[in-house]
Amino acid sequence: MFEDHGRGYRAGDGGSHYELSPARNTSVLLEQLEGHLLDHRAKRCFLAVVHRGGFTLAAQSLGISLHRLRTEIRLLEKQLGISLFNWDGSRVILTDAGNQLYQLYQHNEQHEGVSASSIYGVHNELTLSIPTMVLEGFLFRELISVIRENAGLKVSLVNDAPELQQSADLVVWLQDPYASNELRSQLTASRSLSTLGFSPYITERRIRGRMMPVSLADLDDYMVVQYQGYERFPSFAQWNDCVIQRQHGTIHVDTPDAQWRMIRWANGVGLLPDKAVYLDAGVRRLPILLDNKLALEVWVGRSKRSANDPDARMIAERITRVLKRK
Repeated sequence: MFEDHGRGYRAGDGGSHYELSPARNTSVLLEQLEGHLLDHRAKRCFLAVVHRGGFTLAAQSLGISLHRLRTEIRLLEKQLGISLFNWDGSRVILTDAGNQLYQLYQHNEQHEGVSASSIYGVHNELTLSIPTMVLEGFLFRELISVIRENAGLKVSLVNDAPELQQSADLVVWLQDPYASNELRSQLTASRSLSTLGFSPYITERRIRGRMMPVSLADLDDYMVVQYQGYERFPSFAQWNDCVIQRQHGTIHVDTPDAQWRMIRWANGVGLLPDKAVYLDAGVRRLPILLDNKLALEVWVGRSKRSANDPDARMIAERITRVLKRK
């Protein structure tokens, strides 16, 4: 936080404060700047704050912490002996000296090539292949945080279709417990993150004051909503066979979100991953007895070309932390 004090402004962090002088003579400032006293890192930080209109967004675009960015700006101001920004109570604005510095960069842009890539760096595009069920049920919030904190990233989110997995830099996939999967040999740093349990769920208002179904046979009196993605997992055979054999009251959907909405609002019954973020008070887990507990393992791995990419490694670590907690 910067506080305007008339002659300059006081900037501080952690209890240490220093006073910055008013803008000095323009010729003196220009002489310093032309003398290349500013290193590339300081230049990037200054221009990012100006272009992004504030410290928080600038830090996110640069992929650094807010504290580090403010420290870099304070060091730059100490080096030049001037204040570059003022806080007007609602936003950060350039001082006269800060504006002179920015105008100088603008003037030299055609010679120095000051571009967005020179400020924020060049990021390779990362393609993340994530099952829609895992993305919507467990990872959306974390990925939003990653993107907000690293706004300079270039990311493409795709689903878990086999052809998309082959070209992705980071792959999250679901598999039957203890099953083999060729992705493990194709990717680097492959590891199991969590085992997700699945149970039948129903909207609470459908069973309010009524007997709950406790067996697959009891589902004859209910509509069943089946996400088509479950049909490829052998461990779900008992449930899938029950759905196939039904003669009425069945709807097949191709997205987990559509299934969730059908269960929540159309009074359907369907399998949902336990502990998913969208399991609110509006639905209830059914104690239907199945021969085997329904579960899938979640795995993650990086492509060989992205094995040493710091952004891919960072995202994999963030995903790992979230799913390990599940």
